[in-house]
Amino acid sequence: MEFKLTVFKLEIKILAMAFRVGVGLASEDNPFFSGKFSALKALNSLGVDVPEFGLAFSYHEYPVYQVYDGIKSSVGEKNLIVVNSQSNILGVTNKKRCVNLALFAGHSFHYAITLVNNVRNNPYLGGHHLAWGLLNVLETKTKGKESLKKVAIVFVSDSFIEKNEFLKGMQEVLGLKFPIVGGTISTFTPLKPGNVTFNREGINDSAVGILLGGENLIVGIGGDHGWIPLGLPKKIKKSDKNRIQDLEDITPLKYYSKYLGSNLSIISDETKTISTIYPLGVELENEKDKYIIRFPRNFEPGGSMIFDCVENEGENVRLMMGNREELLQATQRALSKALQPFEEENTLPVFILLISAVERKELLGIDVSQELSMIRKKVSEHTKIFGFYTYGQVGPLGGTQDLRPMYYQNGAIIILAIGLRKT
Repeated sequence: MEFKLTVFKLEIKILAMAFRVGVGLASEDNPFFSGKFSALKALNSLGVDVPEFGLAFSYHEYPVYQVYDGIKSSVGEKNLIVVNSQSNILGVTNKKRCVNLALFAGHSFHYAITLVNNVRNNPYLGGHHLAWGLLNVLETKTKGKESLKKVAIVFVSDSFIEKNEFLKGMQEVLGLKFPIVGGTISTFTPLKPGNVTFNREGINDSAVGILLGGENLIVGIGGDHGWIPLGLPKKIKKSDKNRIQDLEDITPLKYYSKYLGSNLSIISDETKTISTIYPLGVELENEKDKYIIRFPRNFEPGGSMIFDCVENEGENVRLMMGNREELLQATQRALSKALQPFEEENTLPVFILLISAVERKELLGIDVSQELSMIRKKVSEHTKIFGFYTYGQVGPLGGTQDLRPMYYQNGAIIILAIGLRKT
């Protein structure tokens, strides 16, 4: 079995400079110029500081290396991550066909970047290697001060169904409750992998991670979804990898039909809408009535349902229901959790990374602007709000202040806030 691990070790100096972020979004017919102009805007946003590294979300129809070359033409030879996206977020704007770039500068923080290829061969080992690569580089640069590590950000091609195994591999190295946030990278639909690249390395079966640390770095994370229970709980009686075949004495399709009507059609154009509004909730272990979301990706003639990750026999599941009001309330809760460490330090974040579900955007409709405005109103006008929409999210259900574990989820909004302690 071939398994390639690529680790890029980054030179990190400790100077008395602030943590700064410049952002830029550009939408051009030519992917090269989308990359180039997003970089020029990000450099202008950054000001006089020289960027250390960049993170770009590029619309999935753009050839990723053309975008990469366009960005490089403006910023020069900087460490650069480029991943595909469904749609992007900058400030209170969300846009599909564009390149969204963040440039990070300053030396009041430490960072490491690791890329792993061929993840589908062994997702657990991929997560394990990714985490060790990040940890080894960061600990070398901080002279073994492991306590300085604060958060890992990971983007992984949606090329496999063993998402929980990949996350488990990372958690066994970094810690079960160590903050890990991120998302899966797809093209048009879930399980259609997109490109994940770092410095022109990477394929549509790769994972890239960023590990951030620093004594004065403040990190706050909140995660929530907003779908509420509708049906009675059922236990998964029979499953085959990502296919749920039986829920106790009933097929998943009959379970849905019990609540949504006997005329529910598996070939209807409304199937995607039904699964978005009415996903399954998987009850968290040892936390009764707490659910993470799973969207059915396909309904099969025999009554089975297909999901984008492995579902285990014995898990308790429940039909859920979503509406705009509940989703916006979930955003409020996630934001409150993310900002809690900053309130305790009497300061505000410099940067907010939003990782939000495509299905949230679809269900919110025009109210997605209200969601982004809600976040903007709670932070400084100088706080950079940057993110993207994805079919799968990694993060807590709740906040890291609550010592929550990290989960692979659908339907979630994950908010990562980063700033510096006042000195």
